Amino acid sequence: MTVTEHVDPLNSGRLPDDEPLPVDGVLPLGLDGTFLSACAPPAGSHVSAGALLSGVRLGGGTARWHRATGEPGGRPPGPAIWIRPTGPAEPPPDGPCRASVAPPVRDRAAAEWHTVATYPGLDLAEHLVIGPDGRVLGSRPFALDGAPLMRAVALTDRFVVVFDLPVTYRRAAAMIGEGSPYRWQHGRRARIGLLPRRAGGEAEPLWFPIDPCFVTESVNAHDDGGRVVVDAVRIARAYDTPSWTPGDAAGTSRVHRWTLDLASGTAHERELTGALDQASVDSRRAGSRHQLIFGHAPGGRALVGNDLAADTTQVRALAPGWRAGRPVFVPRGIAEGDGWILVLVRNAALRRAELLVLDALNLTGRPEAVVHLPGTLPDAGHTTWVPAGDH
Repeated sequence: MTVTEHVDPLNSGRLPDDEPLPVDGVLPLGLDGTFLSACAPPAGSHVSAGALLSGVRLGGGTARWHRATGEPGGRPPGPAIWIRPTGPAEPPPDGPCRASVAPPVRDRAAAEWHTVATYPGLDLAEHLVIGPDGRVLGSRPFALDGAPLMRAVALTDRFVVVFDLPVTYRRAAAMIGEGSPYRWQHGRRARIGLLPRRAGGEAEPLWFPIDPCFVTESVNAHDDGGRVVVDAVRIARAYDTPSWTPGDAAGTSRVHRWTLDLASGTAHERELTGALDQASVDSRRAGSRHQLIFGHAPGGRALVGNDLAADTTQVRALAPGWRAGRPVFVPRGIAEGDGWILVLVRNAALRRAELLVLDALNLTGRPEAVVHLPGTLPDAGHTTWVPAGDH
């Protein structure tokens, strides 16, 4: 393994953008684009305010460090990587509450993103359509009381899928600055809503009662005749104490499937996977039926691939001390899953980070390539792949 001089890419003041990074193995020539992760600048960093994008530019069989800040005028790689849902310590107790905004979901056919925002004190939510440059192209309000914290939305050809769950805004918690202003509300309903995408400005969601839970992220959704199928990462409850953090749910999150019957107004729920903190599908299957789910196990200690049709699971355990970030699928061939998984792995004790390039259909096999990065990176809330043609 190649050993390189340690460089903190966020604070060193020197950025090795033009120097090829050391690589073990061979980078596939078909990988031509940039793997990006988004995070807030660390305290004391020379980076100006705003989201910090860092990652690796791959092309021609080489890898180079890439960094950019979210400055005005810079074209972002779609708003999905820039918008974060409301989290602990937001908003300040003596100021107005900002909206809770779910990470946008892309409609690939229209090159636009959809999300939902909830507003404390207004008893409404808003469906937002966002363009590639981050501008709001359209908005539709709909009735929703309690300002629930919405961590996820999903998209089918006919509907925007929204989650009205028992974690709601509590003004008292916000005023005294008691951690997050959101709390688990005992006895509050839990339901999934289907907001018609083409029904005009007055449309309201069709609501389907479900068992109380909290959804941390959507995986996929699709129309199935008179039904809608929704897959999402689910935990039993969240924000039930002032000090609650996502780590408190470690080992309990799993992908669940809700099948919503439009005729009867009922929802059937079942568990699809073992413990997964994060999960996604082949991006080309977004909004349609899928067979494969990729994700990582609690704490990022392993990468996991689930084949729902074959009822098989691949598990790639990482070495002690190493933790995986959010994996990204990059297509190669036509068939579902024919592509690569790119994932950033870190070892905080060793102050090392690597980008793994894995065959998505053979996660347990030898990596096709390992890119050694110049130092450690902070946790990233979002990762994405930007093809070279989209730069």
